[in-house]
Amino acid sequence: MDDRGLLTGRVALVTGGSRGIGAGIALALGQQGADVVVNYHTNADAAAGVVAGIEAAGSRALAVQADATDADQVAAMVRTATEALGDIDVLVCNTVGEIDDAVERFMSGRTMAMDCAAEILHRTAAQLAATLYPCREVLPGMRRRGGGSVVLIGAAGTRGGRPEKGIAEIAVAKAAQEALARSLASELGPDRVRVNTVAPGMIPTDANAGPWQPMMITEIAKTTPLGQVGTAADVGAAVVAFAADLTRHVTGAFVGVDGGRTMD
Repeated sequence: MDDRGLLTGRVALVTGGSRGIGAGIALALGQQGADVVVNYHTNADAAAGVVAGIEAAGSRALAVQADATDADQVAAMVRTATEALGDIDVLVCNTVGEIDDAVERFMSGRTMAMDCAAEILHRTAAQLAATLYPCREVLPGMRRRGGGSVVLIGAAGTRGGRPEKGIAEIAVAKAAQEALARSLASELGPDRVRVNTVAPGMIPTDANAGPWQPMMITEIAKTTPLGQVGTAADVGAAVVAFAADLTRHVTGAFVGVDGGRTMD
């Protein structure tokens, strides 16, 4: 069955949409007919490349620079987006911020939960800001129009199994975001605004590129039921499902895109 056009006529905003998982999501939405606002922080060239890919698929796209943790910049971004493409029907909160040396800590087994309180607090505050500010700007319009879809990009490691060493700041921040998603889903349900979490596992991107990446891919694949790590396109496909009417009666869900590695 050809399922192209699931999102035709809708406008989506993807924070952190210029690279990695965010780019995969933005391209997947555009390929299904959505017009897409590609938010970026610093890499204008990468954002322009994603816009070109969406336009090549036949959808409209616009790159807008903004720091998703800055309330004023987010408000300006949403104004620019709606003026150019129309009201936002789908909001994807993907921004996570810089990874720092989390990959090295993961591979070396160094601990963080007991030794890096400042990093954990900073990461959690930034993650919640990058979720709450876009929601605050977009959700009133969705409620007035009688519906919409919000997809938060979480982390599969917040559920199931033993948390990996060295990535406490990411796990704690994403767990806080997940709690926020459940509260939003409950509060916004009467307005037909759905809020769901798509939680990737290990997804090879430029954010975790480097000498450790091949080893990470090999080791994680060994403990993954499907036998391989995922791709940004896999995450994009899951986001499309939650953005479309296929899941119109689903809210408050948490779906791990990790090949079954962290089953509940």
